[in-house]
Amino acid sequence: MTTLKRAFRNILRNRFRTLLVGVVLALCVAVFVSVLAGVDASEDATAQMLAEYAEAAEATLEQTEQSMTQIMVMSGRGPFSEDSEEPIDEDIVDEVSAMDDVAAVVPVVTQGFGEPEQGQEPGMGGGPGSGMGGPTVSFRGAEYMVYGVPLDPDLDEEYHVLPVSIAEGRSLEEGEDSAVLISSELTEYFGAGVGDTIDIDGTSFEVVGVYTSTIMQNQVYMSLDAAQDLLDMEGELSTLTVYADSVSAVDDVAAEIESAYPDFMVMAMTDMQRGSGDFIQRQQEYIIGTIDSNLASIQSLGIGTIAATGVVSVLLIFGLMFYTVRERTKEIGTLKALGFSNSDVMKQFMYEGSYIGLLGGAVGLGIAALAASGFASLILDPSGTLGTSVSVGITLSATLLGLGVAVIAGALGSLYPAWRASRVSPMEALKRE
Repeated sequence: MTTLKRAFRNILRNRFRTLLVGVVLALCVAVFVSVLAGVDASEDATAQMLAEYAEAAEATLEQTEQSMTQIMVMSGRGPFSEDSEEPIDEDIVDEVSAMDDVAAVVPVVTQGFGEPEQGQEPGMGGGPGSGMGGPTVSFRGAEYMVYGVPLDPDLDEEYHVLPVSIAEGRSLEEGEDSAVLISSELTEYFGAGVGDTIDIDGTSFEVVGVYTSTIMQNQVYMSLDAAQDLLDMEGELSTLTVYADSVSAVDDVAAEIESAYPDFMVMAMTDMQRGSGDFIQRQQEYIIGTIDSNLASIQSLGIGTIAATGVVSVLLIFGLMFYTVRERTKEIGTLKALGFSNSDVMKQFMYEGSYIGLLGGAVGLGIAALAASGFASLILDPSGTLGTSVSVGITLSATLLGLGVAVIAGALGSLYPAWRASRVSPMEALKRE
């Protein structure tokens, strides 16, 4: 205990140098702990990102597989061409539904509105039913497309007639004929959001939800009845989206529809959606590989920074204690003349180094508690590297490890100077002074 007290008094006596080393040591510990916490937070964020992406990709693949049973039926050249023929009679829905191997039929009314500015890309869209908008097609001369679909909860749950990625508000509900669901791209166009009213061809509709999609852009969804009233198409349809019982039945169903309605254009989506599924899988592999690579970069940089701060801490203590041994040669000689053993002298300086490490570590932890996010962002940039917000917080394990490293650095840094001090001869030390 006496040795510990003496060590602490000597630290206070050499307070200026000790303070300077302590400040730098505290910064090293703060960086050490912050980077360690940043790496841990990045690993947690990456795990969450991968889990969310895997879930989303799985859902998309399921929708893609379902859409492989999809068959688009259009009158003549379809509503997407400038010289479209007469619309489809609504009575045909029951006739097609009664065909063998037909699981469901989704009637759709659609029409483009507005004139795009020069150089603007036309709106993108496709048939409902897959949650991905069906085939992606461009509509000539339209700023946005109106889609009228049946608001049937069972049909929507099974075939995703309406968009599934609702960003604000909610989706359309059964019986709502004065409400619409719009894409996020159209909020600026209409200057409206959830709860606001928009005007379409002289008719007012309330926006109940906003959805996001990379495929179904610039589209307004409403009930089938509302779209038929808006477009003066009572009893008429633009397209039918037919679902076969299975992928193997698609060709037979498409052939039967073509045979029964030779004037219709029938397009099976099997090959197109199969290609989409392959693309999604490749994209998933690429994104996962990119995320893993970014995390590896953060971990590598973190390990390098942690190692560097550890080395700097040891060197700081070493420099201070080495200078202290040289300055206190007479004191060391006196202690040994009074009967202090080599181990007693060595302990004295080892304790001093450990004390400095402990004090610097405690201050460094305080700094890290206040500025961990700043240090981690400055050194690792986890949010920028991973492409998602990463919140950095000091954990108990990081705190204990940081304090332990500081004390160990103090002990290691003072090891050689303490050994050197213990080898000082009392007679030589007193002669030198």
